Amino acid sequence: MSDVKVKIKGWCKNYPGDRPPRFLRAFLLLFLAQGEAHGYELIEKLKEMGVKYETYEFGYVYKTLRNMEKEGLLSSRWNVKEKGAAKRIYRITDAGKNNLDEWARVLGNIKDSIESFLKAYEDVRKK
Repeated sequence: MSDVKVKIKGWCKNYPGDRPPRFLRAFLLLFLAQGEAHGYELIEKLKEMGVKYETYEFGYVYKTLRNMEKEGLLSSRWNVKEKGAAKRIYRITDAGKNNLDEWARVLGNIKDSIESFLKAYEDVRKK
């Protein structure tokens, strides 16, 4: 389903802090940069990458999509041509592509920081 080569581990339930990191917007923008999709397809792509939401949390994904649309990062249309219930199809906008570029820079910085942390941690553990 997804052409994305990135894999992440699911976040633990006992995250050692106030709350686990949230990169939902970055993932949604990435998926929509690959092509338009409806909400459930996006949730399935999240699962494929190791980001799992419980059924009761799906509303959070849809709320995030609506907020991103209000901010001009996404646009949507109703697909009523297929069988079954109408589905809202999302697509990334130019502003969304710019925001995805910023996410990539930010996540690259976080990756560098995490690698630095892990190296320092390994040095401490060796002592």
